[in-house]
Formats: sequence, structure tokens, C-alpha cells
Amino acid sequence: MSLKNETNENILCGGEDISALVVDLGFNTSKIGHNQEDTPRIFLNSICGENIYEEERNISELEKKNYYKKLKFPLNLYNRNENVRIKPLFDRDKSNNVILNSDVFERILEYSIEGVEVKRIFECTDEIINPIKLGGLNLKFDEHPILLSESNIHNNKIREQITELLFEKYNVPALYFAKKAKLTSFSLGRSNSLVIDIGFSSLNINPVYEGYVLQKNSFEYNVGGDYFDKLIYDKLKKDNINIIPYFCSQKYNGIDVYKNIHSSYKEEAILDIIRYMKESVCKIRIENDIKSKENNINNLKGNENDNLNNNMNDPPKEEFFELPDGYKINVEKYKYDIAENLFKSIPSENNFKGLPQSIINCVISTDVDIRKDLLQSIILTGGSSLFPGLVERLFNSLREKECFSQSLKLKILNMTSLVENKYSSWLGGSILASLGTFQQLWISKKEYLDYGHKIIFDRCF
Repeated sequence: MSLKNETNENILCGGEDISALVVDLGFNTSKIGHNQEDTPRIFLNSICGENIYEEERNISELEKKNYYKKLKFPLNLYNRNENVRIKPLFDRDKSNNVILNSDVFERILEYSIEGVEVKRIFECTDEIINPIKLGGLNLKFDEHPILLSESNIHNNKIREQITELLFEKYNVPALYFAKKAKLTSFSLGRSNSLVIDIGFSSLNINPVYEGYVLQKNSFEYNVGGDYFDKLIYDKLKKDNINIIPYFCSQKYNGIDVYKNIHSSYKEEAILDIIRYMKESVCKIRIENDIKSKENNINNLKGNENDNLNNNMNDPPKEEFFELPDGYKINVEKYKYDIAENLFKSIPSENNFKGLPQSIINCVISTDVDIRKDLLQSIILTGGSSLFPGLVERLFNSLREKECFSQSLKLKILNMTSLVENKYSSWLGGSILASLGTFQQLWISKKEYLDYGHKIIFDRCF
């Protein structure tokens, strides 16, 4: 065994004090940091910028291997980047299967863990100054095991891509893959739960039992954050509202503000504004609250009743969302209509029956003995689970369903803070990688060289 491999093996003998890295890669954002910490150190968008003329050049094999270094990352959508197209970390093929752009993966990982080398030049001296690294954790790959979160439905091709890169190129001492739903459940100290992850690209309903994701009983629908973004975008287009990105929000007096701007970059910059609008404006309509208010008003007597009725007849105060160019949008038609799609049937999106019915379908598909445990530990996570009113509306909708006994105590576990909600799977990974009982599950580079990809599939469930 080489000295480097011996060093790698020794790193894994540290018990609970092992210094591991937790990498949580998502369609929208990537989170990277140390185990035993409660928040990630790195939180960046999962996109890179690619020069549109690079593919036209005839490049050597060596240049192809280092092509990822030419990708622009991190990408600031507030800046005007000409001749740059968007290249995402994850994409979908024509069959809707998730694919990994490995060059984007390498660019994000190297920037986040090692940092970017920058040469320092001082005119006052001829002495050669050692370069410094900026932007990342300033760590070495071969000194830290890496725990990676992965989608709840097996994607063997992505596993193989990542494993080969980390072991064969970056020489990491060990790695482990864990399902996102499992990690989210661990972040709240639960081994049994029903995890509802309304993420950027999809809505996932996953039963977790004794720390394992029940894949046969898991459901995935393409009703995530980007679905709601497109709904808002389509409504704005119908209303002839033109969104100007931040990088050209000034008035240019007829000059083409999109000259040399690639369509994908323009689209991403516009969607970035729409996401902020969605997070600021959209909420869930709570029907029971509306009914109770009406009943309370009807039960009041005398002048007090008259005054309240007069107040109810007053026109509601208009709310506006201001775009970067100063244009103000009346948000009334966006406020409730967008998020309401979580409770509607959408046949075109994997026959989505609405969130309450989809939860019921998932629970009924599981063994009858574990249904009670699942319904008493419903976990809502993901960026689009933050719509105000969602928890209350969902609880009321599930309680109204006749398939559950009224004596059953439904419990929806909501994250205590916005940070915990957005980082839940990363936080679960940080907790898992810190447990002494977990250390025997690491897959070392030696095991990978001896057994190949099979060891990954056998040990990471």
C-alpha cells in the first residue's frame, strides 16, 4: 500500500472526531461545510456560465480535461455577462431523467473546497510571492472524507460519475451517499417520518422507516419551485408586463439592452427576480380562517356588528411588488392563485392529485403497521414549503379526509427557522457524519479499488 493510501486509511480512524465534509447538491443551490457544524460554510447557486464560443474551438485532450476551469463560477446574475450561456449542475433529458453535468460539478466542488488560486503581484519587489486561494474552505480533498446527499430515487449513473471523480481524480480518503429524505428526518431527530420535500425541481413524498427511505412507496411530481416560477412568468406575459433584469434595469433610450446577452442568461436573470417575487408575495389561502371570520361577524350584534360590516365592505388595501426598473405590479392575482396549485389536481405532472391526496396515496401504499408512525411525523421541507399558511391548510385538509380515524393524532413537524428549512438535508448529513456509530459505514478508496462500484450500491441504501 502506498504512503498516500496509508494516510487515507488513518484519517478514518478518528472516531467521532473525524473531520468530514458534507456536500448537499441541489437543482437550485449547493451547500457545503464541515460535519459537527449546524450551518454550511458555502451556499451558492448550482449554475455556471459557459462562453458560447468555447465549443467552436478545436481544443486538445488536455484542454478538455481542464475545460471545467473555464466555466464562470460563482455566477452573479446582477452583472452583465456577455456571450455567456447558463450551464446547470443538474438537467433533465427528454425522458425526464436527471443527468449530472460533471464539468459543473467539478467547478463547484473545487471552488468550494479548495478555493481559487490567485497570483499576487507587487510592483515594489521582484520577489516571487506565493499565490493565495480565495472563495472556498481552503482544504485539501485527500484529507477529508465526503458525505454527499443524493436524490431519493436511485440514480446509479450519477453515483458512478461522482464516485469516479472523487476517488480517481481528487483522491478523497472515503465517501458515502445518503438519501435527502433520510438526512432531513435525522435533522429533526426522527428515524420514522413522512418527508415532504417541495424543492426547486420537484415535489417528493418519501416514507422513512428505521432510517431507510422506502423507495417503492415514494412519489415524485414535477411540481416544485420552478413550476410556480413559470406560472408567475406566464401570467406576467399575458398581462404584457415586461421584466427587465437587474443588469440592465436602467432606461437606455432605445439602445438594445440585450445585445450579446445569451437567451439562457437573460431567462435565468428574469427568473431570479420572479423567485424573489414568489417568496415575497405568494401564500396559501386558509379556508377555515375565512369561514370562522364570517361566522364571528354574523354572531355580533348592534353597532359593533354594523361597524365591522362597514369595515368588511371597505376595499382591501392594494399591495404591489416593485421590479428593478421601478415598475410596480399589483400582486392581487398572484398572491393566492399560484400556491393554490399545491392543492389542485394537475394530470400533466405525473398525475398529481393535489398535496393532501398525494400524501394519502403514499401512506396507504405502505404497510399498515407503520402508517401511524408516518402520520405522526410529517416533515415539510424545501424552499416552496415556506408559503405562509401551508402547514395549517395541509393539516386541516388531511384531517377532513375520511380515510383516517379522528382519534389519530396527525402531527406536522415544521422547521423552527428559515435556515433549518433550507439546510435540512445538509444539517442531517452533518449530524450523521458526526456519529461514532456511522464511521464504519464510510467507503474507503481501498475498498473502491478492490470492489469497484458494487461496494457503493451495497453499502449506501
